[in-house]
Amino acid sequence: MRISVVVPNFNKERTLHECLSAVYAQSPPPAEVIVVDDASTDRSRRIAAAFPCAVVAFPVNRGVSAARNAGAARATGDVLFFVDSDIALAPGALAAAVRTLEAHPDCGVVQGIYDLRPLHDDGPVEAYKTLFEHFWRRRATGVTATTMFALTAVPRAVFELVGGFDERLRDAEDVEFGTRLPSRYEIRVSDEIVGRHDDVDRLWPYLSELFRRAVTYADAVVVARWERPVTGADDAGRTPHRVDLASVVGMAASALAVGTASLALVSPRLALLALGPLAAFVVADRELLAFALRHRGPWFLLYAAGLRWLTHLTEFVGMGLGVCGALLRRVRAGRARRVAPVSQR
Repeated sequence: MRISVVVPNFNKERTLHECLSAVYAQSPPPAEVIVVDDASTDRSRRIAAAFPCAVVAFPVNRGVSAARNAGAARATGDVLFFVDSDIALAPGALAAAVRTLEAHPDCGVVQGIYDLRPLHDDGPVEAYKTLFEHFWRRRATGVTATTMFALTAVPRAVFELVGGFDERLRDAEDVEFGTRLPSRYEIRVSDEIVGRHDDVDRLWPYLSELFRRAVTYADAVVVARWERPVTGADDAGRTPHRVDLASVVGMAASALAVGTASLALVSPRLALLALGPLAAFVVADRELLAFALRHRGPWFLLYAAGLRWLTHLTEFVGMGLGVCGALLRRVRAGRARRVAPVSQR
């Protein structure tokens, strides 16, 4: 199989050299590497020019969906391997992707996991984010139901069948891609495809990213699935991926804890009602918290628990606003369609 590596990039001068160095160090090497620079304002294009890769330069910023689509359109390989420009692949990652696709002919997407170590260790927020990403991706090893394209291989024929990424989306675009993947194709996670990720390292940008992704996910995936069966091109449709019950319980418990704790304004004793939701939160995330304790110790466990609670609360608000906004837009669109024939008489 000929592998084309597609690297979408926007202002990642800090990590782009490490990303491309790791790609070219793969054995066997890829047939070609395509960097799609999404109107960066830093030194990214000069860094990419130092490597024997093709560079597609956007004059204006169009988002990661458009960047990946442009790279795929330029590629000539049988397999498209997408890797974000803030990830350095471990040796053998591309070979592992090929082995998985060859061993499982029905596999339409194979995605890797993040290393437990970040590419650059920039503090506790990044330490938590990297630990969490490693934990849940490794736990999903094997056949899964959700697509994530940070370090992912897909046969070109499958990519073209799905129709690429929805360029209207700048968040959750990879998850939405999976909802259009025909159900006859498997989605797999391989722990042999590993990359070290330079993740977000400050609290506000981390929570902002979570919020945006939750709002987009609610509209592009959740509400869309309520409205109609999920269908793939010339296929009966993919069964919606399983609801992560632990995440739902965690989000609900975190929000409920805030609500019940506020009752302390009425009576301090009523604040005790928050203990129930907090206990539910701990139970829902017990595996992740135990993982944090084993790898980082008791002090980091307390920090991770607090950040996990903020994560759930942010996602709860984002999902709620996203669902409400999506439903309101659909109601308005339905009314407009009903009024239009009358106005045309």
